[in-house]
Amino acid sequence: MDRTQGAEATVEIEENKVLKKRYSKDYRHPDIDSKIIKQRTDTEVRLLKDAKRHNVNVPTAKKIDRSTIEMEEIEGDILKDIIDNRTELMKDFGKNMAFLHSTNIIHGDLTTSNAMAADEELFLIDFGLSFRSQRIEDKAVDIHLLKQVLNSSHPDIAEKAWQKFVQGYSNYERSDEVLEQLKDVEKRGRYK
Repeated sequence: MDRTQGAEATVEIEENKVLKKRYSKDYRHPDIDSKIIKQRTDTEVRLLKDAKRHNVNVPTAKKIDRSTIEMEEIEGDILKDIIDNRTELMKDFGKNMAFLHSTNIIHGDLTTSNAMAADEELFLIDFGLSFRSQRIEDKAVDIHLLKQVLNSSHPDIAEKAWQKFVQGYSNYERSDEVLEQLKDVEKRGRYK
């Protein structure tokens, strides 16, 4: 059994399934903590199911209890580890994000660590910070993080990877608006 611990949950891989269990935070009042855990678990499962219904490659998920989600295990490589030699996967990443944004789901933590390549398919994972929004601004901020990660963690292939992403993302009918808004988001992030 593999086990990792993140900021909000532990993730265990066992027998072809992944168990994500949110844990309590000592600094929160117990009643508030319980509500937050339940709400975030419910939201993550609901958004994963909705994304899957709209052709986004995500793991199948179901809620086990108020704090635990069971998901299918995606056997493959984390995109972060293979992107330097597999930039063509970024087009599939863009397509998945086009489907996701067309359903008004914002991933919230869009990085090369939250995508997995299994055979020739790319899967989006870790919807722990996801939410719904129709705002073009939220969609631009969503992909802004990905662009920052490409530039900082994969500088040698960042531009090529970004162009592949944009190619796939252009399947989203409002992609031009999002990419235009992205320019404003980037300007706000720079200090002169």
